[in-house]
Amino acid sequence: MPIDAPYHRFDDATIDAEAPDAPGVYQLEMQVEIIYYGSSTTSIRDRLRSHKSGAEGSCTQQAGWFRFEKTSTPVTRERQLLQEYERLHGTLPKCNSQIP
Repeated sequence: MPIDAPYHRFDDATIDAEAPDAPGVYQLEMQVEIIYYGSSTTSIRDRLRSHKSGAEGSCTQQAGWFRFEKTSTPVTRERQLLQEYERLHGTLPKCNSQIP
């Protein structure tokens, strides 16, 4: 099951206001395309800030939207999301290189 949550603009102010300082998973989108699924065992907000600053590479830095889901098992949930995406599309999102 995909992340079922509202979309938020991928900018510094919105990340600070909307992303939780809690573990979970998130997806980044450009236009209407999912470009990345990720997880954080500590803070979704910090991980999104890292993507926005370019510390995670330029591929995810250009996203326009994000959504998230808090969970106590972020790595397992990320794996599920990536496996489901690969099953539906035959490939991983363009900024993911492997399934954890």
